[in-house]
Amino acid sequence: MFKWRSERNRITVVFKLQFHATQVSEFGGNGLVLSLVPAENGKPTAKLEKCVMRENNCYWENPVFETVKFIQDLKTGKIQERIYYFIVSAGSPKGSLVGEFSVNIADYAGASKACSISFPFKSNPHSHLHVSIQRIKDNSSQ
Repeated sequence: MFKWRSERNRITVVFKLQFHATQVSEFGGNGLVLSLVPAENGKPTAKLEKCVMRENNCYWENPVFETVKFIQDLKTGKIQERIYYFIVSAGSPKGSLVGEFSVNIADYAGASKACSISFPFKSNPHSHLHVSIQRIKDNSSQ
């Protein structure tokens, strides 16, 4: 049991996530809601309220700051996978699902600059969720 601890490194990383969606007027004329859900427990850690709709695009003005704990294998340097879901729903009280996207946030734990990724909505390939992921700080402990 003690050997496991000596061969692993715990890393805590704070990410800044900024979201916007393009070509989405058909989904939510009143705005869309976005939830950030880690796969490991399935409970939302953040929920962005209705976005501001401008010219067929949806902008969530406030970023999400998400703290994620990783385990890194000291021999290989590989960081344990952490899957997060971005769930977009219509802005109505019942909130019908518009899109669900997943990312392994561990892929961005070592990034020195902000990274942008785009996910097409399955129901309309012209609509995209754009995500900017930026590592703000990390704390490594052995």
